Amino acid sequence: MKGVAVWGGRFILLVALVFVAFEIQRHWNGISGWRPGASQLSLILALSVPYALSLLLLAEGWHRIVNLFASEPRSRTFPSFCVTQVAKYLPGNVAHLIGRGLYLRGNAVSDGGIVKATLLELAVIPLGAAVTIVCLGALGFLSDLVPWLPRIAWYGSAVILCCAIGLAVLFPDRVPGITVRQIHKVLPVVGLAAMFMLCLGGTFAAVFNLLSEAPAAVLAGAGIVAWLVGYLTPGAPGGIGTREATLIALLSFLNQEDTVLIATALFRVVTTLGDVLLFLGSWLKEPRRATLGETPHN
Repeated sequence: MKGVAVWGGRFILLVALVFVAFEIQRHWNGISGWRPGASQLSLILALSVPYALSLLLLAEGWHRIVNLFASEPRSRTFPSFCVTQVAKYLPGNVAHLIGRGLYLRGNAVSDGGIVKATLLELAVIPLGAAVTIVCLGALGFLSDLVPWLPRIAWYGSAVILCCAIGLAVLFPDRVPGITVRQIHKVLPVVGLAAMFMLCLGGTFAAVFNLLSEAPAAVLAGAGIVAWLVGYLTPGAPGGIGTREATLIALLSFLNQEDTVLIATALFRVVTTLGDVLLFLGSWLKEPRRATLGETPHN
C-alpha cells in the first residue's frame, strides 16, 4: 500500500509539472516581459521574514505534540523542527520528519514516542488547514474560488467538523490509543496550525497584490488549499509542482493568467527563503545543537 501511494504521488507530481510547464509555455510572452522594480523585489524578498516567523507556530505545535509522550524542553524540540525544515525539499518529502526523529533520539522521548508524535502532527496540520478553509468558505470568502459549491455545503462542513472535534473531546475513549489529556492538549495545536495557515494564505495574497489587485481572502484561501494539496501528495518535495498547479487551476477565474504564474513562482521563492531563514536562524543561535546525532545539553 505504501508503494502504491508513493508511485501514485509521483504520477500526480509528473502530471502537475507537465501542466505547469504547459501553462508557462502558453503564457511565456506575457511573463517573460515582467521586470520587477527594486522596491517591488525588496518587498517580495522581505515577505520571507514574516513567513519564517510564522513557521514558529508550527514549531510550537510540534513541541506540544512531542510533550504528549515525554517531557522535552523547547531548547530541543524547536531546533529539531527548525533545523530540519529545509530537508523537506529532498526527494521523498520525508527527510525533515526523519531528521526530527534523529535530533530528538537519546533523551526523554522514546523512538516509539517520536513515531507517534510524527504521525499525530501529520494529522493535526491538515486538520488546521481544513478548519481555516471551512471557516473562510462559511464566511463567504471562497464563493468565487469554488462557485459550484453552495454556501449550505460550507455550513454543513463546519457543523460536521465541529461535531467530530466535539465527539473526540467528549468521548476520547473511542479514539484508539488517545487519552483524554492528549485530546484536550491537541486542540490548541490545531489552533496553532490554523493560525499558520492564515499567515501562509496572507503571504500569498500579499505577493499577488504586489503585482495586481485581487480579493485578499480569495487569494489566501487558494494559497491554503494549494498548500494542503502539496502537503498531501506523497513524494512531492515541499509540495513542488502540485502546489503550483493547484494555484493556477484555482485562480483561472481571475483571467490574470500571467500574474497568477508570476505570483505562484514568487510564492515558492518566498516560502523557500523562509524555510532557509528558519534554518539559519536556529543554526546560528545554537550551532552545536543543530548538528544531527549530537545529544544537546538541556
